[in-house]
Amino acid sequence: MLAPILLGAWLNQRLFRYDALAEHAAPEERSVIFRSARGRLYGLGLLLAPLAFVPVVNLVAPLHAGLAFTCLCLDELAALRAREGRATPEKPEGKATA
Repeated sequence: MLAPILLGAWLNQRLFRYDALAEHAAPEERSVIFRSARGRLYGLGLLLAPLAFVPVVNLVAPLHAGLAFTCLCLDELAALRAREGRATPEKPEGKATA
């Protein structure tokens, strides 16, 4: 019973960490974040993996896991850039609506 949870945790963190940073971080930044936050990423995967085994909850579990990994990874990226003295890119301003 423990093996599927551990495997699910490992697979979740491998998939969602890349998806969260693919468009926002350079390859060098991704590798630094993956190394420095390895424990937190695996811990989050371990926390979310059992949700895949709960009926009905497993239908929305991937969505919540993706959001959780995105929040964690983007926070790690912002912290990395702050340590390096680089500002995070500004959000582009949209057109004003009337």
